[in-house]
Amino acid sequence: MSTAATVPRMRLLQQSMRNTMLRSATARVPVRHHHRLREAVVVAAAVPQTASRWRPWLMASVATVGALSWQLGHSLVEAEASAQPNSIIDEDSKAVFPLTIKSEDGSPARLLGLGVRKITFLKVQVYVVGLYAKASDLDDHNSRFRALPEVQKFQRKDMESSDTAFKAIVQTPIELILRIAPVKNTNGPHLRDGFTRNLTQAAKQQNLSEPENEEAMEGIMQFKNLFPKGKINVGQALLFRKSPDGSMTIQLDEEELGTIRNTWLIETFFLGYLHGEKPISEKARESIAKGIQDLLLD
Repeated sequence: MSTAATVPRMRLLQQSMRNTMLRSATARVPVRHHHRLREAVVVAAAVPQTASRWRPWLMASVATVGALSWQLGHSLVEAEASAQPNSIIDEDSKAVFPLTIKSEDGSPARLLGLGVRKITFLKVQVYVVGLYAKASDLDDHNSRFRALPEVQKFQRKDMESSDTAFKAIVQTPIELILRIAPVKNTNGPHLRDGFTRNLTQAAKQQNLSEPENEEAMEGIMQFKNLFPKGKINVGQALLFRKSPDGSMTIQLDEEELGTIRNTWLIETFFLGYLHGEKPISEKARESIAKGIQDLLLD
């Protein structure tokens, strides 16, 4: 065979080898679910032969984009949470909770403590609950909160002392707010049934007189009727505001759902998260007790 006939065949063979290598390299690129990365892969596959010297650099760049895309997607929630000012992340549920919210008069109410509520036998996280009090009541040593003798004698590790203090706090005409935020998407009836079940059980355990029991049942019915029937998604929150006048207003985010004026229900609802024996959320009770102890030592 002549040399002139061999040259075209050699060129065809070299071109075929280059195309095969390019297809193999493109197939090995880790394609992520990200439109920009897909575009990069297409660009890499469409590189003309005249730019073959740039292929190693281009393929390395595509792989780097893939790794960065995965890393950003993997840490998106944590990055968003840490970027939010004036907030704290619950260590168990990883839910983001505000350190302050608005009280009735628009002044700040400060978080005393928070914790996750779990269904005990399944260990399923349901919601995160936090207790807030007006910053002025917490900072002013002459406020009704700080001036309570039971609060001044508060001992975090002493259940009797802390239970007495918590009861005095709830019964004192100051503003307190329970903020309850679901860990997973849920709905109003589901949360309502859990709350009313705890209230009904508390009424049975308290050995109420007939008039007291009637008040309790009436309060529970009013409470049930105020809950929304639709979905409550992650990121939303129910607020239970105990006012100085003794009433309790329920909100879903900024929407007011209604007001209850039933002393037994309001006190029992708040104390369900605060009393030492079988609290609704042990984590919340422990965190709130620590918050009060730290406040008194400050």
